[in-house]
Amino acid sequence: MVSAGLLALLFWLMRDEFRDIWTTISTSSPVFIFLAIGLFLVTVLMLSLRLKIVFKGENLYISMNEAVQLTYIGYFFNNFMPTAVGGDIVKAHYAANNNKKRLQSYASVLMDRFIGLYTFLIVAAIALVFDRGRFELKVIRPMVFMFLAVGVMGFFIVTNKTIARILGSFFRKVKMLGLGQRLSDLYDIVHDYRNRRDVVVRSILVSMTAQSIYFMVVYLFFISLGKQVGIGNVFLIMPIVTFISMMPSVGGLGVREGALVAFFTPLAGKEAAFAASILLLFALLFISLIGGIIYLWWGFTGVRKKEENLEE
Repeated sequence: MVSAGLLALLFWLMRDEFRDIWTTISTSSPVFIFLAIGLFLVTVLMLSLRLKIVFKGENLYISMNEAVQLTYIGYFFNNFMPTAVGGDIVKAHYAANNNKKRLQSYASVLMDRFIGLYTFLIVAAIALVFDRGRFELKVIRPMVFMFLAVGVMGFFIVTNKTIARILGSFFRKVKMLGLGQRLSDLYDIVHDYRNRRDVVVRSILVSMTAQSIYFMVVYLFFISLGKQVGIGNVFLIMPIVTFISMMPSVGGLGVREGALVAFFTPLAGKEAAFAASILLLFALLFISLIGGIIYLWWGFTGVRKKEENLEE
């Protein structure tokens, strides 16, 4: 309902520009669109590699093929789960059923997401370093600094030994359904990643590559629409859009498109910004469709049934 409402509001606000938006999309360059979608597929492969590296850090082995399938399925379930990262819950569930180490699997998926988010902050910080007053949206800078401050605080909470003891003690006091002990164990696993710097560093490098390619996808969508927004602006704005898409919604739907229109309108115009958000939405739906096909194939081949038996 939240996502539908936000999309409906966005379409209502853009109702007078529909003809211009459709003209903008219909005259876009298919070459750049197909190139962007091809790069999106490469992004998925890089994110799958990151997931495999993080799992290996917990001594959990998954093949690259399994990592790719889990990543696509995560995209598929993002369409039905809260926020733009809701599919991680389903991804963690099936990963846990596959290796019988539930807590470690959930912790690995959680850590994979943390690394992804921190990498967005790193990319935004690098963009700020190379800014030198060239970026056109001044409002983005304080937002980046705010998210960086939150990120530093979160890093301190996860890695500090004293805070770890305090949180562990607090979690264990929650007795309902054994939830407190589970949260404490989960936090301990995530906290222990501070001793696995090689895993974290490799994951961050792969993640930065994946996210840079993803930002190039957005840049190519604007190029396909005949708009030059500047690659630096894309690298500075898209991390903010990603964090905003974690607000209440389904799969970030509505929130992500609204943020894209809000931030890119001063750079490319309202029609092009909305058109680019629609192209990105369709690209995400295309990736989700692949995940849906994989999930359907799991049902036909008995993969899901096998994993349910493992869970029992």
